[in-house]
Amino acid sequence: MRELLPLTPDRVADLVGACAPCTFWQTVPRNGQADPREPGELLLDWVETVMADWGPPGRVAYVDGEPAGHVLIAPARHVPRLAAFATAPSDPSTLMLLTAMTLPGQADRGLRKALVQTAAKDALHHRSRSLEAVAARPLAVSRHACVLDAPFLEKVGFRVERDHPAYPRLRMELRTVVTLRDEAAAALARALARVPGMRPVPETHPNGSSHAHVTHPD
Repeated sequence: MRELLPLTPDRVADLVGACAPCTFWQTVPRNGQADPREPGELLLDWVETVMADWGPPGRVAYVDGEPAGHVLIAPARHVPRLAAFATAPSDPSTLMLLTAMTLPGQADRGLRKALVQTAAKDALHHRSRSLEAVAARPLAVSRHACVLDAPFLEKVGFRVERDHPAYPRLRMELRTVVTLRDEAAAALARALARVPGMRPVPETHPNGSSHAHVTHPD
């Protein structure tokens, strides 16, 4: 059984992988000195701050009740480390995908992709038009394990917005996600309309999209 639950302060301890706990995106060393607080404490403070301003900054994945991965997402104004990248967005409200991490073996089962897809749905819920990420090209991945790899993002629907030899900024246009979903729903409705005894009925969701569910004749 797989669950992807909102990242809340009580779930910070369930973050997994090489970047847990990790405050790479949440901090910037000042005069060569890092924040003296423990990473777990810093991350907890960050989650509370983002929640108060915007909402849960990600999801934690559980497989059979055990933590198996997580994804972090937040507006650029809450990501201090972006200032260290030449490709950082200029708009502080830009929604950023920061990390998508799973335990060994889970990525092969599609969990990492599912985490990114869920982050995109959360972005849609916040009425964002796009989701962006500063990513690492293959030669730079080993230098920053907490920076998402560009090839993976391109496979799941991101495209280069601002290029860079090592750290390009990529974007996923969320209206494309909505369009593909609605086209799939329309195709299903057309197929059901050709099946005797099936009558698709449009169902509208709070986000404005519609899909068809099936009713049987009385």
